[in-house]
Amino acid sequence: MKNKIGLIALFALFFGLCQSTFAQDVSRKDQAAKAITDTMQVELTLNDDQYKKVYDINEQFLTKLGGIKQEGGGKLAKLQKLKAADQERNAALKPILTDEQYKKFQEFKKERREEMKEKYKNSKS
Repeated sequence: MKNKIGLIALFALFFGLCQSTFAQDVSRKDQAAKAITDTMQVELTLNDDQYKKVYDINEQFLTKLGGIKQEGGGKLAKLQKLKAADQERNAALKPILTDEQYKKFQEFKKERREEMKEKYKNSKS
């Protein structure tokens, strides 16, 4: 149950960061992909080649998230699709990032997930 809440919080973060992406406006999607990739560049110290590849992966990821949000279906089905999209993104990033960068990326995601859990708890209070 805690894992599901954590995953929901993680994807809520991505939806929150990229809300405008889902309007199918290419420039907004590009801006969101750039913002995420810029953050990753700072956090992970990406080189130029890595930046370009990570940007493409993030752009594809955001496109998938937008499609999932647009689809019908229940929350559990969407959660499963979001989890699958996140796993695909992780698999695509792993060969591009060094072991240390990938570890930092996973830690960064975990921290964001914890922040979202706290915000969720505080909003319920």
